Amino acid sequence: MGNQEIERIAINYVLTLERAEGRKPTDVSTKGYGYDVHSPPRKIEVKAFGRSARGAPVPLEERQLAEFEQNPELYYVYVVDNVGQSDGAMSVRVLHGQVLRGLIERAKPSRTYWSTLRVAEYDAAERLQ
Repeated sequence: MGNQEIERIAINYVLTLERAEGRKPTDVSTKGYGYDVHSPPRKIEVKAFGRSARGAPVPLEERQLAEFEQNPELYYVYVVDNVGQSDGAMSVRVLHGQVLRGLIERAKPSRTYWSTLRVAEYDAAERLQ
């Protein structure tokens, strides 16, 4: 299962949980905001893991940090782990308030360049197998 599929499953799971809590969530993951789900009053960034997230690094983008700083009382990070496991062990840990602030204060900046590998480039690349 690929990263995009894991993230999609996790976001759908969060939407279901939010509805069960009586909120009206919307998937905004493709809108360029600093969060994936708007579930008034919550702004939720979903971090999806195929296995347990216990002890794992949680990457946060600059726009996510900026959103937290602008709205710390409304900003949540939902860590969804064991996504897609056949044993139904998927669960969500909610990071908010002081716990989330502590996570952010311990963060170590890392600059990453994201570039899309075009289909033609992929097809033309040397293959070792």
